[in-house]
Amino acid sequence: MHLSAGAVWRCRLSGLGLGFNRSTGLSLTINSVNSGCYPSPNCDRCTHGVKIDRRAVTGYYRAMKKAARSKLASRKSGPRYPPIPVGAVSVLRDVEHALASNNLPVAERGLALAMVLAPGHPKTLRLLGRAEYQRGDWAEAARNFAAVDTLIPGDTDNLVDLGRAQSANGEAGSAAATLRRALRNDAAILIELGIVLDAGGNAGAALDVADQLIAMQPDLARARLLRARNLQALGRIDDTAAEYRELIRRHREIPAAWFGLMDIKTIRLDAVEHAALKAAYGDPRWNDVERSLLGYALGRACEDAGEFTDAVEAFGMANRLARRRVKWDGAEWTRQIVETDVAFESVKESAPADLGSEVIFIVGLPRSGTTLVEQILAAHPNVEGANELPDLAVVMEQESRRRRLLFPQWAGQATAADWQRLGREYLERTSRWRVDKPMHSDKMPENWPYSAAIRVMLPGARIIDSRRDPVETAWSCFKQLFGPNRVAYSYDPAELAQYWRDYDDFMRVQARTHPSHLRVQSHEALTANLEAEVRALLAFCGLEWAAACLQSHRVARAVRTASAAQVRQPLRRTTASTAAYGESLGAFRSHFAGSPATSSGVPSAAR
Repeated sequence: MHLSAGAVWRCRLSGLGLGFNRSTGLSLTINSVNSGCYPSPNCDRCTHGVKIDRRAVTGYYRAMKKAARSKLASRKSGPRYPPIPVGAVSVLRDVEHALASNNLPVAERGLALAMVLAPGHPKTLRLLGRAEYQRGDWAEAARNFAAVDTLIPGDTDNLVDLGRAQSANGEAGSAAATLRRALRNDAAILIELGIVLDAGGNAGAALDVADQLIAMQPDLARARLLRARNLQALGRIDDTAAEYRELIRRHREIPAAWFGLMDIKTIRLDAVEHAALKAAYGDPRWNDVERSLLGYALGRACEDAGEFTDAVEAFGMANRLARRRVKWDGAEWTRQIVETDVAFESVKESAPADLGSEVIFIVGLPRSGTTLVEQILAAHPNVEGANELPDLAVVMEQESRRRRLLFPQWAGQATAADWQRLGREYLERTSRWRVDKPMHSDKMPENWPYSAAIRVMLPGARIIDSRRDPVETAWSCFKQLFGPNRVAYSYDPAELAQYWRDYDDFMRVQARTHPSHLRVQSHEALTANLEAEVRALLAFCGLEWAAACLQSHRVARAVRTASAAQVRQPLRRTTASTAAYGESLGAFRSHFAGSPATSSGVPSAAR
């Protein structure tokens, strides 16, 4: 099984025409990245067993070429490369064309010859880095780009490539420093710097970059979208809404602005705005991506207005359009989950028992209450809420690449020393989250298929399985547009239901197998009986009681999930919304008929 941390970096840019795709770097397409680095068993697989989305890579090159031709690109010419050996000129040119056209096999064959004809030449090393980047080997790509930087210091294009590879490899601080070196009063690079800062959890610095961009080009819509994204992360919800409304007023990025405004989820439209959104939705000029954005926005507006039949119709249309853009093979995914379950039945080796005691993993489905659980823990003086980190999946991917076997095929071969090494790699990668506090939470929902691996590589870690009523969870997912190649199962009710059952089956096994290290946290129980549940949650995590955890909405921290605005409000006793839909949601509910209740069948010791 391959759980792709390279699908998309989990910076939630709310579908706003500006995103950072960890497989491809800067994306100027419409993205809504509201959940973590999601597994995708449907992308093409390269010769190293790494799955990548070829369309996304191609889209990246198109976008960057377009940006280079625009007024955004004002780069100065960089340092000159040394002469290329005559015999290698045409070979390297062909490699470059193959990479640009996304033909990785041809590029790799050409690079094999180039390594003979021009080994160590910076052009060869840079193209090798680009091939490794496309392959998904970001660490090796970064090493090659760094080698080029040693030979040709200050080459702007290479610095951008290096920064992109570092960011994809989870080195957000290094990526930001590299991109700062690349800046030449260049808005295109400045946007990418802002995205990297945002992805690295530095919302304040990302906001400063957005303000700098707007000062350079006040009408640059993408800068305003970046600004809105980070205002929301910092909890400045009114300012976020004002930024989106200003874009709508200026008639800039209309679909993205409406989507962003409604994706805040705590903003309500007045009658005039509601009519304007309906009019925009009915405009025939939009392409499918833009119509999908407007469909999600209108669905939320109709739900808020009590127009439930219209909401179901709008969400249905939006999801049908989104489903056309993704690949998903539910049967293959189910097979992979079963394979993981079976593989770890025979795993007896593990790292030392206390390794990972400083980590709390929060897993589940998107929209299941994971953000609320982390917000409560982040209110504790000993816990840093790190949001959704890609590091666990990156560590596992790198091990799969090293062994040339997909996870979990190598799990039975790993020794105790191997698991300890992997656990320490994760701890090293996440050490920056434990500088000020001794523990951190990792709220990547899609880490749930790694639960068994966590138990052997970080035996001291706690795992919290955040659960909410399956229909409520699924409907919340269905109402959400996620980023390219992410949560691809969520756009069809039948596929969504099957994914939920795979998750439910797998995690029930984990709860029975590891009752003292895995807690099932019911969202409904948490909202109905807050203090008792919080006390039990803190005790499970080995934390002393802290009354501040009952006022988690007051925690001042950046939050980068679909619930960023909601967790800043006082806790409501219920967040259920499907009952109000009545029979208009009957067809959707039918896919979950017979699904277990939120916590039935889970041993009480796991709760």
